[in-house]
Amino acid sequence: MTYAIILAGGVGSRFWPFSRELEPKQFMRLIGQESFLESTIRRLKGVVDPERTFIITNNIYFYEVKEQVAKFRIPDKNIILEPQGKNTAPAIGLCAKLIGGLDKEAVLVVLPADHYIKNAPNFKRTLKGALAVAKENFLVTIGVKPDKPSTAYGYIKTGNKKAQAKKSVKYFRAEKFLEKPSLEKAKEYFKSKDYYWNSGMFVWKAGIFLEEMRKYLPGLSRQLNSIRLIQDVGKIWPKIKPISVDYGIMEHSQRIALIPANFFWTDLGSWDALSEIFPKDKKNNTINADVLNLDSRGVCVFSRSNRLVSTIGVNNMVIADTPDALLVCDRNRTQDVRQLVERLKKLRRKEHKAHLTQARPWGSFTVLQEGAGFKIKIIEISARKRLSLQRHKNRAEHWVVVSGAARVTSGDQVSLVRSNESIYISKGRKHRLENTLSQPLRIVEVQTGNYLGEDDIERFEDDFKKECRPVC
Repeated sequence: MTYAIILAGGVGSRFWPFSRELEPKQFMRLIGQESFLESTIRRLKGVVDPERTFIITNNIYFYEVKEQVAKFRIPDKNIILEPQGKNTAPAIGLCAKLIGGLDKEAVLVVLPADHYIKNAPNFKRTLKGALAVAKENFLVTIGVKPDKPSTAYGYIKTGNKKAQAKKSVKYFRAEKFLEKPSLEKAKEYFKSKDYYWNSGMFVWKAGIFLEEMRKYLPGLSRQLNSIRLIQDVGKIWPKIKPISVDYGIMEHSQRIALIPANFFWTDLGSWDALSEIFPKDKKNNTINADVLNLDSRGVCVFSRSNRLVSTIGVNNMVIADTPDALLVCDRNRTQDVRQLVERLKKLRRKEHKAHLTQARPWGSFTVLQEGAGFKIKIIEISARKRLSLQRHKNRAEHWVVVSGAARVTSGDQVSLVRSNESIYISKGRKHRLENTLSQPLRIVEVQTGNYLGEDDIERFEDDFKKECRPVC
């Protein structure tokens, strides 16, 4: 049987300030109405059934993944959680072990969740060809023929001789995996017919992959074999060394076959790559915002705020605007956004972690304003959802209902607070906020106290506390 493993644990830091640690690229809706994760799942229709589609992601993204995959009817048990990101080899290895334990003949389609692909029918035909080659005990990679000398991708060098698998599917034997090159090397690769971009999309038998892991990553193989329950992942995972499947296995294996992609592909690794997807005006500007432009050329503007963005006489720039952060970047240096994010982390700036509006399993909240001793939020609670029963040591809260009706637990009292009514929760008092209606509940929350961090919370009951489950 055919199974899919979708890698959805990355941070996507090169898309800052749109992407944040708590809202990475794969969950964003940058192109069309679906997120990159949703589009990745939809492209698999007719190739892999939902009940055999697995998604591996970080613990902190569980509810976001659960919400996005619900419409595809992917079971919750197919969402595999990593305590920390350890790169692709451990993630794929864990899933291969899990699926191989369910089906010894399993063939795996491994796909990143954050790629952009055009021509879904051709993509599916390529996957079906890769499945045929994988059944011949190859580790199959899908290579993309370069359309320019890019330094943003790794490359794969192929042999000159074509081989043939069942059903007349043609493939190349891969000779060498190469890291992201210098511009000089990229130009050399681009001129040759023997080099492909490494797309990071793979197809192979679970058993063959695990064999190659035992051969080339024996330590990782032993660590994964010691995992029996989800509790074991938490114990073993911190000991695992991060390593990509390319470095750990693909660079060494003698079983590599490459099938060329016959569809448009980009991994959207930077703002400049995204600009290639959108139409351009006569001056080569890409505009995806409310923009007033005067004599600017080659400018890419993206916005998540309601502000007007104005440019005068600037060239070759990316401008990305959000309510709490603005990026202005030379288009030739969009790969360096990752370095900027690393500096934000070192400076302990909150802008790397979350947006002013943050999603929660029960709804969302937006920080409107904060200062010394106070914070003002808009809180939206989805239909028939409730927050945990909790209390705060350092802050009091005053809630004003804007729309809907709130069922409020405050100490031993339960009351209904309607639109244009308010209630005060003193510091240290147990409380809970609940929406019993079928429409969203919106309230304004005013916090006051000497510490207003999101970690000042003690939970007593929580509808969203995850239960442990076996992984193999």
